[in-house]
Amino acid sequence: MFVTAVVVPAPTGPYDVFYNTAKMIDNTRLDPFDPKHGKRAVMTSIFAPTDCRVDLKEIDYLPAATAQYYSNLYSTYGLPNGSFQSIYLQTCPEPPKEHHNQFPVVVFSPALGTTRLFYSAIAQSVASAGYIVVSVDHPFDTEFLEFPDGTIVTAANISDEQIPLDVDTRARDIMFVLNQLSTKTGAAALLPGGRPGGLDTRRVAMYGHSLGGAATAAAMHLDRRIVTGANLDGSMFGPVLQKGVRGPFLLFGHENKTQATDSSWAEFWSNLQGWKLELELSQSQHYAFSDLPLLVKLLGLPVQKFPAAQAMLGTLNGFRAFEIIHRTVVAFLDFGLRRTSAGPLQGVVSQYSEVSVVAA
Repeated sequence: MFVTAVVVPAPTGPYDVFYNTAKMIDNTRLDPFDPKHGKRAVMTSIFAPTDCRVDLKEIDYLPAATAQYYSNLYSTYGLPNGSFQSIYLQTCPEPPKEHHNQFPVVVFSPALGTTRLFYSAIAQSVASAGYIVVSVDHPFDTEFLEFPDGTIVTAANISDEQIPLDVDTRARDIMFVLNQLSTKTGAAALLPGGRPGGLDTRRVAMYGHSLGGAATAAAMHLDRRIVTGANLDGSMFGPVLQKGVRGPFLLFGHENKTQATDSSWAEFWSNLQGWKLELELSQSQHYAFSDLPLLVKLLGLPVQKFPAAQAMLGTLNGFRAFEIIHRTVVAFLDFGLRRTSAGPLQGVVSQYSEVSVVAA
């Protein structure tokens, strides 16, 4: 099958979005999964709201080596080889003016083994609503991590017994990133010409997919700067099961992933200390909470013809899934971080027959 170039539509929020990436090295920690015992380093992307004064620029959705890796990998699911080299994002090439750096900060952590880059369209749409979104890749956890100097780090064989360590390591990665963003040098690596004192990280939000959702709760437990969190389809691990977190907190699962089917959700829910909401998305599977359903739809690939892909994504229309996920996340952030009423969030949820309120 011949693959033609596709451009992810520009987000529909009130702001254009600036995009940049940076490697951040934590000199205070050794990487627990690095066989060479090197310093812990993470890769970050920033999506920052702006009013773009120039034309939007098309950029590669994935850098070259990453695109090649995932094109080869997903060809086994039925996607034409070369699919990921043909996808582009539209971003503002100029960094935002200093006053735009006043927007609230939101951090994101992806699924185990999955690049943060497969959530860029969602993050861009959240940023377009007026949030500075910073997504984080965790080395030796992500399948394929490409640093700016061309260094490639692939996943370690993280065992089930090591998952709690991985969640804790991710949480500490997030704390480190927040520390970096609060400094002039750290913030400038992602946002050139930003605020002299860095970004305001005194009160931030976090959301994550799968293990990133577990890391969200773990980071909230460890760091009081994170005042609200959302777990998209991830089981829970570690001390938060018994101790919970201060709210607000959102659990959003794929079809049949609820407290009734995931005991970690039931235990975590019973110990939550603040406002909480559990949602279920029908016709969806685990990776419906990533960009992949949107990308498959943009590529014109009928997911029903690819059983392996359908098992990952579900049968919900990719455009619809993308709309539901990013609008729900934005509405939740407006409530949890901006302290609006829960009415708009309830309004978004009620618009989609595929979304059910499981518990509140």
